[in-house]
Amino acid sequence: MKRKLSAIAIWVVLFLAGTVSLWADGGLGPWNHSTNPAFFAFGNREFVEFGMSANTAIGNSALGLSDVFSRVLVIDLDEVYSNTPDDGLRIGANAAAEIHLALHFGKLGLGFYTDTYDLSRIVIPRSFIGLITQGNEPNQTYNGSSEILQRSFALAGTFASYQIGGFVVAGKFGVFSPMLYSDENAQAGFTLETATDGTIRGEVFASGDIYTAFGEDGFQGLGFNVSLGMVRPDEEGKPLYGAGLNNIPIAAARPGYIIEVEQLRYDFEATDLLDRLEGDEDLFTSDSQVGDVETRPLDSSDQPKIHMPFSVSGFYRFAIPVIDIVPDAEVVFDNPVRLNAGIAVEGNIFPANLFSVGFGRRDYLWYASAGLRVPLRVFELAIQVASVGTVPAGIFNVSGLGATISLAVGY
Repeated sequence: MKRKLSAIAIWVVLFLAGTVSLWADGGLGPWNHSTNPAFFAFGNREFVEFGMSANTAIGNSALGLSDVFSRVLVIDLDEVYSNTPDDGLRIGANAAAEIHLALHFGKLGLGFYTDTYDLSRIVIPRSFIGLITQGNEPNQTYNGSSEILQRSFALAGTFASYQIGGFVVAGKFGVFSPMLYSDENAQAGFTLETATDGTIRGEVFASGDIYTAFGEDGFQGLGFNVSLGMVRPDEEGKPLYGAGLNNIPIAAARPGYIIEVEQLRYDFEATDLLDRLEGDEDLFTSDSQVGDVETRPLDSSDQPKIHMPFSVSGFYRFAIPVIDIVPDAEVVFDNPVRLNAGIAVEGNIFPANLFSVGFGRRDYLWYASAGLRVPLRVFELAIQVASVGTVPAGIFNVSGLGATISLAVGY
């Protein structure tokens, strides 16, 4: 009896682990459908798959995490200033999460998905970094302005794929809604004037509009778009090359609310600043604040037309003994237009296919990643960690971090 149970247990383990030697994901799995809907057809489960994934990353162009998280915090102000590019200190962050259900009926695939996407970027002028790290001189005027970009969307829909003529063609059809979407007029800045008697006069300001579909009167603002993709499988059914047209605009979302930053301004004046610091006094001899931040509903005639940014993507998988090398690229027609590109290297036989590395640039962040993957027949788990920066050098001094976790179950 014990031998029977042991034999059954061994067969169960072999059955579940039988797919361990499947092809590497290489960024070509169902979790990556935002760049090509045909990836829904290339999961490791033959009939049904329920999957989810989440990723987040944040980086900057000056400070390394080794400086911030050291036992004794030491920040070299001269180094911070010298490391700041001429176009300013860039801070970028992005996050995304998705859930999908994929059903396969021979050559036909059907399913559902839901997705969230967030992109944040701010550029602080180098003149401001120089002011706080290098100090100021008398009888000088310092000024600068910051760039602000915010893109957050929620979306959901259905997809269909079909294998025909040696290709897998697929389409996604979904609704989307802007959660936070900054207008082009969103900005912040400063002005500082110094005098020979030690007096400092300054102004910090912010203004701009951010649109959202969520407000006190309920949800307002749905759009509709379509994504199309094709993938050519090789003789073994693995993705070889492909291309996608993503977020083709059909109907614009018209968010019903606006977050208005109405010329928010803070003015101040200070004399004998060092003496005030040493004497634990108020820093400023006088200060004032004007402007307001208000969230209000928009009239239908004032609601802007917002689309998710259209993009064109492509990839090619080079299969060589033991590993796959997969370069990919995506042009995103946002404002401004940006290029996402990268290269992934993964093993294509067991146990090499448990590991992966990658390098590239996505949504203003450079990254170098390493991953671990457990690809079983009924269960799959993949985890990646990345060093992230807004400039290429940032990935070597770890000026940011990123992480991705992906999970799928099915058969």
